[in-house]
Amino acid sequence: MNTEDEKDAETAEEPKVRPGRPRQYASDADRVRAFRSRRKAREQQGELDALANATPSEVVGVLERTLEDLRTVTANSIEQFNVFARQITAAVDKLSDPDALDVALHRATVELAQTKAKYETDLAELRTRHEAAVEDRVNAEATVDAVDAELSSAVENHRLELERLSTDHQAELRNLEQTHAGALRAATERVAAVEADRDTRLSAAESDLDDLRGRFREAQSQAEAAERRAAAAEQSAAVSEQRAEQAGVAAEQRLEQVVASAEQRIADMRAAGELAANTAAATIARLEKSVDHERSAASSARERADTLRDDLERARLDTGEARTAEAALREKLEELRPRTLEGEPAETATT
Repeated sequence: MNTEDEKDAETAEEPKVRPGRPRQYASDADRVRAFRSRRKAREQQGELDALANATPSEVVGVLERTLEDLRTVTANSIEQFNVFARQITAAVDKLSDPDALDVALHRATVELAQTKAKYETDLAELRTRHEAAVEDRVNAEATVDAVDAELSSAVENHRLELERLSTDHQAELRNLEQTHAGALRAATERVAAVEADRDTRLSAAESDLDDLRGRFREAQSQAEAAERRAAAAEQSAAVSEQRAEQAGVAAEQRLEQVVASAEQRIADMRAAGELAANTAAATIARLEKSVDHERSAASSARERADTLRDDLERARLDTGEARTAEAALREKLEELRPRTLEGEPAETATT
């Protein structure tokens, strides 16, 4: 505390540094007096310089002004000397007064006692604070040691826990890798089996399509032959010929519809097969990321295989329907043949 007070006092006593030229005079009055003195000196110097060529009357004027200035300076000096003498007398009287000295000494003694008591109080307070600070430091060091011990123990426990978790994690990763590899192999095998089954079914469907096309061409040739025979018997059996033509056209349209439907179904089966292949490839890629995705993809592949089976079954049914329609067409053609033959003898007899 005393050190801070001393620093404040020194700071207060230090003069403030101002910018510009350093201060030459203590006050404004001193600066004015110095200015007047310099001006008066210049005037006097000018008068001295002018005396060399001055007339006697001018010299008398200068002498009169000089005497007036001398009287003024003398009067001012006497007044200043009187002021200084009175100040010195008052100071000596004050210092010579024993009562005033006793009062000043008593005041100084009281102030010294107060200052000493204050400093002693401050010193006792500082000692108390110092002891409390030392005790707090000891307690803080003990707390820091305890915290360091707890931290070391926690770090060791954390390290052991991390090692245990790392070991468990590595074991779990190995198990997952083995499980994933097995599931991936099984899914790959299933996809290969599905693709082989798809290729087999596509080959069978193409063979059925070729058979249907051959039968369709045969049916077309038979229909053309029936039309030619119906045209020959047109004059004698117009009604029978018209019915035969209608039956042939209907059979041809039916066959065309059946063939178009079969071709569309085969195209759908091929597209579904390609879609199944793409889905299987995507499924294999997804299996590398997640076992669950692999299982769902395998389920989707099985569902698509079932769909392919259903489509193939429908194609077979359509093929059966086409065969039935072909048989019906053949029966109708067989029915038309006797009528055509009957019409030819009748026409001959008429001729």
